[in-house]
Amino acid sequence: MTLKILLSAYACEPNKGSEPEVGWKWATTLSNLGHEVYVITRSNNKENIELYLSKNEYKKLFFIYFDYPNWFLKIFKGKSNSYTYLYYFFWQIGIFFTARKLIKKIKFDYLQHVTFVTLRIPSLLCLLNIPFIFGPVGGGENSPKNLKKSFPIIFKLKEFLRDLSNLYIKISPLINLTLFKSHRIFVCTEESKKIIPLKYHNKTEVLLAIGIEESLQENTKLIKDKNFFNLIFAGILEPRKGTSILLKTFSLIKSKNKNVILNIVGSGTMLDSMKKEASKLNLNSSINWLGQINRTELIDLFHNNDILIAPYLRDSGGFVILEAMSTALPVATLNIGGPALMVDNECGVLIDVKYKNENQIISELALEINELIHDQEKLIYKRKLSLEKIKKFSWEKKVSFVYGR
Repeated sequence: MTLKILLSAYACEPNKGSEPEVGWKWATTLSNLGHEVYVITRSNNKENIELYLSKNEYKKLFFIYFDYPNWFLKIFKGKSNSYTYLYYFFWQIGIFFTARKLIKKIKFDYLQHVTFVTLRIPSLLCLLNIPFIFGPVGGGENSPKNLKKSFPIIFKLKEFLRDLSNLYIKISPLINLTLFKSHRIFVCTEESKKIIPLKYHNKTEVLLAIGIEESLQENTKLIKDKNFFNLIFAGILEPRKGTSILLKTFSLIKSKNKNVILNIVGSGTMLDSMKKEASKLNLNSSINWLGQINRTELIDLFHNNDILIAPYLRDSGGFVILEAMSTALPVATLNIGGPALMVDNECGVLIDVKYKNENQIISELALEINELIHDQEKLIYKRKLSLEKIKKFSWEKKVSFVYGR
């Protein structure tokens, strides 16, 4: 059955990764499944979208661009994330009137909010008397209290304010209005479901916002260069990504294995302090600081590494985890948030953090990775299972779960 669907996708661009990838893939996958899809997105996404569409035909995919005047944009330009979300709130108000005009011309079967992937901002599209799907959205994840002790004070304050905002979700009139008026609600993790009031749980399901292209599984290698064992980390260099756990775990691994290298992809506020810590731990000669790289380069790196180490403390998704698994790269991560839905101890390493301190987690993580370094057969087995498990997270299966074929 062909449906007419209107998407709200503030972030929506091809080949950008992260939030823009979420908006783009929901739109294009729905179109590929035969549905007629209209997308309201920001005007500053237009150039990249139109360039891509000029080279790739989507007969049933249409974009409507909305932004406020330049003088209004300048108020928020170059500001912090809090200003970005404030503008996003105003943008949600603006597209309500754009959508209201559109539904007078086109009879839509569903409206869906897809980006930003956050529970904290309401969507007024729920008021348009058309079945409204909210999400998948996330943001209910919190860094475990026992693992925030090593955070610098500024990051402890940020986490505290974020925890307060999660409590506010339960009592926010506008967010509760969105939840009340939603036909269905999808959240990225069980943690996000817990902060939604119980009275809405009957229409709430857990579904990761992100997916993967099965074509990434091409050119995978199950047996790799044995001169060095290569670990890789990819992500923003902030405490919530487990940067402290990362270096201490690698130090333990290195103490038992001379030919181990850690490749660190990403940048962030913790870069300088991480380099100082690596120097104290005598790890400088064994770490490659690669900075920010594009998605194609990252995929190439995954093909030439042995394990992705991702000790993320708070993450509702994690594109890099799915992309790593798609290249037969086992992932070592923690049983928290989105990663816990993607990785298990069959295809990777999943460390339970409940009732454990940082040192206990580091010891377990290092022990499991050391075992894989010395057991080639087990490592190959996990690579094969990573390729099998990733099939569950294809974009087509995800979108079909929400709408059917």
